[in-house]
Amino acid sequence: MKFETHATTTGVTILANDHYTAKPYDCTALTSLATDGVIPAGTIIPANGATAEGVLLSDVYLSDNPNGTIVTHGTIRKNKLPAAPDAAAITALKLIQFV
Repeated sequence: MKFETHATTTGVTILANDHYTAKPYDCTALTSLATDGVIPAGTIIPANGATAEGVLLSDVYLSDNPNGTIVTHGTIRKNKLPAAPDAAAITALKLIQFV
């Protein structure tokens, strides 16, 4: 069994409340969104634009497990995201409210 230790960002809670809907998402093809192999929580998936499907709930370490969870319905704290959602992403994410 292999164990690795990763530094994680503490205190990053993108959710404004505990009422949300999320679904699993395979982040394997999203290497361009990663820094040092990690896609940070709050990243708009698969892109910050009209193709947006959700917001990544927690960090995804691509080398360990490329599966993540995206929020598809709920209230997200805009100031906790690594990049502000653009107008097209806000339109695409109809069930997410950014505060």
